[in-house]
Amino acid sequence: MIIFLLLFLCIYGGLNFYAFFRAKNILHFSGKTEFIIVIFLLFFILAPVIIKLLEKLDLDALARLTAYCGYLWMAFVFLFFFINITFDSIRYLLKLFNQGSGNIFLKNVFFGLAVFLSVIIVIYGFFDAQKIRVKSLEIHTEKALPDNGRIRIVQISDVHVGLIIRDQRLAKILKTVQETTPDILVSTGDLLDGEIDNVTAEAEQFTKIKPKYGKFAVTGNHEYYAGIEKSKDFTQNSGFEILRDESKKVAGIHIIGLEDPTGRQLGYGKSKADLSDLFPSEDSKEFILLLKHQPTVRKERNFNLQLSGHTHGGQIFPFMFFTRLFFPKHYGYHQLSENKSVYISRGTGTWGPPVRFLAPPEITVIDLISKT
Repeated sequence: MIIFLLLFLCIYGGLNFYAFFRAKNILHFSGKTEFIIVIFLLFFILAPVIIKLLEKLDLDALARLTAYCGYLWMAFVFLFFFINITFDSIRYLLKLFNQGSGNIFLKNVFFGLAVFLSVIIVIYGFFDAQKIRVKSLEIHTEKALPDNGRIRIVQISDVHVGLIIRDQRLAKILKTVQETTPDILVSTGDLLDGEIDNVTAEAEQFTKIKPKYGKFAVTGNHEYYAGIEKSKDFTQNSGFEILRDESKKVAGIHIIGLEDPTGRQLGYGKSKADLSDLFPSEDSKEFILLLKHQPTVRKERNFNLQLSGHTHGGQIFPFMFFTRLFFPKHYGYHQLSENKSVYISRGTGTWGPPVRFLAPPEITVIDLISKT
């Protein structure tokens, strides 16, 4: 985590100073203005660290304010970088074809346009991240099911309850979940974000949802970042049964929940060899539902449907191109074989910037229908 944080701060710091030097080249700041801007940039670069320190000191209101300011700025800087690089590429191509094509004028216009578009996308993405979509799927199975052969499984993933996803924002998510009338509710990891001492009361909101056949959860990487024992308590207090390399049979469904790789690296969970004991034989009469936070797929395992999250669908365009490098199946429904498929959720909340662009948040409703 420390190595990741240092790498992230180096890259993020570089993007901030890229934006600074592009602005300086256009606007020609005075020495005093330049100094003030650099101080603000250093604050924004270190905002993720400052937020954690404020949380540890129980300065909740100040931590939330810093989170909103710091993470919205983060979204702006990332977008500005990609948009400005695109415009610069266009400008250089134009220069190749016409040496006198008003290069300085275009540079100024493209810079202003990059700033404008970045601001507009951040504003749009901030509000769009709060509009929860309901993604509906029907999956037909030969396996017998109760309730006239129809079970509704509702998936939430990557809610990231924390400084930003809480109170009314969380209530809105859970109201939508309640309206879907789940028979089974599953959380495929990252229910929590980071420091959780100030959000333990939010577990109460989850307890109002009482599906007929229960609520089940698996760990994500952020459960470990937040502290696995505290995360476990929060999840259980929210009414979920946590499956950590464990299985549960309910309503004709064999539910298998796997530990997140982050936990396995820290010595939690079973060995990979022992995991095979969790999976029924090929002649099982039950529908096998696999819950796994990260969307890695092992086709040799015996399951009928794998539910995963983790990627957020990229969250902010064009990051989906980067998530695809690590997870080729990074979003949506994928049929693996006749009776085997995987669905990867875009996630219900946000991580870092409370912004989504071309990757809206979702709650997934899966109607499992028996053919028999």
